Amino acid sequence: MTPDSNSQQTYGQGSADYQAIFAFCRVETVRAGRLVTGRLLPGLTPKSAEVKEVLAGWPGSVGVREDPLGWELFLFEPAARRERWWLHILLLGATVFSTVVAGSLLMGHWPIGFQPLPLFGGWWVPVPVVVYAGALVPGLPFGLALVGILAVHEAGHYYAARHHRISVSPPYFIPFPPYLSVIGTLGAFIRLRSPVLSRSTLLDVAVAGPLLSFLVSLPLVWWGLAHSRVIEVLHAPTTYLVRFAGDRFWLGGSLAMSWLTRLVLDLPGVGHVVEMHPIAFAGWLGLFVTALNLLPISQLDGGHLLYALLGSRQRVAAWAFFLALIPLGFLWAGWWLWAVLVAGVGRGRIRHPPLFSSEQAPGAVRVAVGLAAALVFVLCFVPVPFRL
Repeated sequence: MTPDSNSQQTYGQGSADYQAIFAFCRVETVRAGRLVTGRLLPGLTPKSAEVKEVLAGWPGSVGVREDPLGWELFLFEPAARRERWWLHILLLGATVFSTVVAGSLLMGHWPIGFQPLPLFGGWWVPVPVVVYAGALVPGLPFGLALVGILAVHEAGHYYAARHHRISVSPPYFIPFPPYLSVIGTLGAFIRLRSPVLSRSTLLDVAVAGPLLSFLVSLPLVWWGLAHSRVIEVLHAPTTYLVRFAGDRFWLGGSLAMSWLTRLVLDLPGVGHVVEMHPIAFAGWLGLFVTALNLLPISQLDGGHLLYALLGSRQRVAAWAFFLALIPLGFLWAGWWLWAVLVAGVGRGRIRHPPLFSSEQAPGAVRVAVGLAAALVFVLCFVPVPFRL
């Protein structure tokens, strides 16, 4: 989730007579919206009837904080904009196609014909020249399951943000050539166009996506394991195996995967592995992506969650987890790439930026939900996700 600065500078009327509650206020136009900051009149609090009326009618996000001088309010009204739905639909369609192709390759079919394009020094790249529609059909279960998990994850963020009147974009899905990524996508994301003003709001938006993707992935793993094969392999590096375009890929097991495997399958013992059904692989990916997003650093969902729970104390834990990616990279080099990407998203900052109402901690119910999301991270984390 990243801020968006591209918007049209047009607004509605906002909440009528909002200035009447302020001793003084300032109205300014900023990128992506209109900002009102001010101090309430003496004797007024956020629970006063006239203040609650203004806040209830305000069309955007609201932040409040108390200091020795009284109550300060922060009101943000996002600029009106027209969504580029054609772009979101195009990206979604392309991602469905690329993941379905990946699913076909997982099922042992070749849905795309390639022509080698010579480069230099004997190097060449495959260029797709024909699509075999019939060979795409076996890939539909994997492609639709994986895109469904991504869609549910982003929908959780989207509706939590809308609930708090935060301006947010529809999901951007990212297709990727399946013969380069194995799964046919680099995921999906949304863009927050309004600032998140309180730790409670931040927690709600952060945990909604991972919790939903976790809950959706579990039954897919269950069903997929029930339709997977148990085979005998000598010297297997892990318990889980997928075949992609004739090659074997070994998958690491999280606590959640291990428990589900014990419930669904009866593995004879050492030397036996699970050759995963594509639906089980899609569910495994859902759990893995959930864990990636819940890493408690920078602008990831886990970074938002940790800041919502700990406030400024988050920076110590964030640096600890970020530095832990360095030794983990010796087990799987992808952690080094992930560390670079996370640092890039956070523009070099590992700790979470402060919020307007940083000192106001979430209530007990939200803390419990946040701890549940932290438990989900523990259950889904895989130190070595992939082996060739």
